Amino acid sequence: MFRSRPDHNPQPLSFTWSEEIHLAGELPHKMPPLKLKMPDHAYCVIGSEMEMEDPFLSGVSLPADRLPLLVHQGEEVLETQLNSEIDKVLPASGIPKFTLSWKNISVRVKKKRKETFLNLFPKYEDTEILNNVSGVVHSGSLVAIMGASGAGKTTLLATISQRIKAHSTGEILLNGQNVSKEVMRQISGFVPQQDLHVETLTVEETLSFMSRLKINPAMTETDRKRWIRSLLAELGLNKCINTRISALSGGERKRMSLAVQLLTDPPILFCDEPTTGLDSYSAGAVVEKLRQLTSMGKAIICTIHQPASGLFDLFHRVLLLAGGRLAYFGDVADAPNYFKSLGLECPSTYNPAEFYVQQLAVTPGREEACLRHIEILCDRFALSSLGMSLQEELSSLSHSANNEGYTNSCISGNSYLKSINHPKIPCYTQLYWLTWRSLIDEKRQWTTHAIRLGLFMFVSMVLAFPFMEMKTDQRGIQSRQGLLYLVVTETIFTYAYAVMHTFPGQMPMLLREIGDGLYPPGPFYASKMLTLLPKSLFEPIPYAFLIFYVVGLTGGFFGFLFFCIPVIFCATSSTAYGAMLSASFESISTSSLVSVPVDLICIAFSGIYIQLSTVPSYLNWIKYISQFYYANEAISIFQWRLVDNIQCSDNPDMPCIRNGDEVLENYGFSEENLPIDILGLVLIYIISHIVGFTCFYRRSKNQAAY
Repeated sequence: MFRSRPDHNPQPLSFTWSEEIHLAGELPHKMPPLKLKMPDHAYCVIGSEMEMEDPFLSGVSLPADRLPLLVHQGEEVLETQLNSEIDKVLPASGIPKFTLSWKNISVRVKKKRKETFLNLFPKYEDTEILNNVSGVVHSGSLVAIMGASGAGKTTLLATISQRIKAHSTGEILLNGQNVSKEVMRQISGFVPQQDLHVETLTVEETLSFMSRLKINPAMTETDRKRWIRSLLAELGLNKCINTRISALSGGERKRMSLAVQLLTDPPILFCDEPTTGLDSYSAGAVVEKLRQLTSMGKAIICTIHQPASGLFDLFHRVLLLAGGRLAYFGDVADAPNYFKSLGLECPSTYNPAEFYVQQLAVTPGREEACLRHIEILCDRFALSSLGMSLQEELSSLSHSANNEGYTNSCISGNSYLKSINHPKIPCYTQLYWLTWRSLIDEKRQWTTHAIRLGLFMFVSMVLAFPFMEMKTDQRGIQSRQGLLYLVVTETIFTYAYAVMHTFPGQMPMLLREIGDGLYPPGPFYASKMLTLLPKSLFEPIPYAFLIFYVVGLTGGFFGFLFFCIPVIFCATSSTAYGAMLSASFESISTSSLVSVPVDLICIAFSGIYIQLSTVPSYLNWIKYISQFYYANEAISIFQWRLVDNIQCSDNPDMPCIRNGDEVLENYGFSEENLPIDILGLVLIYIISHIVGFTCFYRRSKNQAAY
């Protein structure tokens, strides 16, 4: 959206619609120059909508209030006429002007002071991050939050966006009234510093998934696709539509994150360091796009770390933080004169943004002097005319509830909130699309899964070869039982450790999506259960097939089917056990450290090392929490009950076990326990997932997302 400078004389702008656009006259101040050639797409307004001629956007229409430039075919318009047309279009969008203000915001967090064993009982100390910070942002303004590292920039952004989980005090007002977290989530978007997405999905798939959980479900599929394509066109992502997230450049990833937040067309947008990690060109493109969005009536607040001087001038206002306090808040153009009045004049060849941050930084070796200097600067601003006018503006907003203009604004705002307050997305819809995303991710990592399955098959061959010449005699009893134990143990360890990375790797992304109200923890955890289930049901079958027929176990085809049952059940229960460990601890190393002693105790009571009938009664209960015991007994019953006769040894001193029932009795197993074994594995599956979900739910509510 282009607006002219006040001192700019109107010049006729000539538009020729074909393969190129000719512009005669000066471009508006601080806006990017238009390309003379537009090979990717040309715009044509038909009635109140624009047709976009584009290989990706065939037949797509954009509403007039979403256009960065509005002209009609064959017309010559003055720049002042263009601005008047813009003013007519913006109110038609139905988005009222908002004033977001925050007063005396303070934030205190508890930081770990001392590490303890497994971090089970850590010690904390209170740390003040923000101290009485105030500010005001109006629709149509681009505000930069700046300061040295550790000044509290991201904390302030997360606090005023109502996305922080730490304890905070102060007032956050929308048009002079308190705003709840739910309303703030509806009317605002938050672009995080780290672009966290499922890397295997394409740009269009990611936006389509997000739209299913963010946009009104009543929207038709055609309108949904049209809206997504229009966003991609606005942000210059047409050519990346079928590109995977992992293949995007840094600038494209930032614009992709911006597109996700613009799906709901929020009037307020928060961006956490949108230029970090980008080269100067990509950073400039991102900030220019943010500037254009403010021309459409949006209020955009960014944290930014030492921007180039050209980028810094694109912001309307700047808020400087130092040690959690407000050191300056006002127009970018007024900042040099204000600091000059304090005796801090920025050299003409120096980047103003870098100069301001340098004055508010704590230099190593000069901590006390720098902290005293910062305290003086913050006190001077509070007493300055800018600080006083800020407090007066905040007071006027708080006391203007009875004004007619304010009442009309509230009515308009309430109407807008009703228009965007679409019905809640049903849990089954959230579950469906979360499962869809997980399955797409699994499908596109097929090489990793193929390698893992290949290694699993290789292990099965390694297990099978030493037992190929095994006979059903007195000497073969121990060999056969040892093989059955190894089959169970390898299955449990393989599937438990294969899923330990599930939650630690995705937790940052999940915390943000859950914190933004995209979906609750339940549907996500259920989608992971559904995604993991097919692997634990079908992958053990070829594993069991190789071992069964290479070794030549008893029972033929039906014996193989019975052999698969306990292997599949222990694979499923161990998957749930691994998911529980993954959801309970923040790192894989910690979960592995906890699982080792637990697994060791459970293995000891599996029935292979201890004769279970001789275990004291006060320890006998341990076997009932061991999936090794349930699986080992079940697979032994299925195999040994098919053995009717075992040849005795010629040595009269060697004991003779005559059939499979006696073998089971010798190891402390009973065929009557088979239903208990299957039920035990099922209960371990259920209880593990209940514990895992409980831990995951608590982490999603308590762990910080920003």
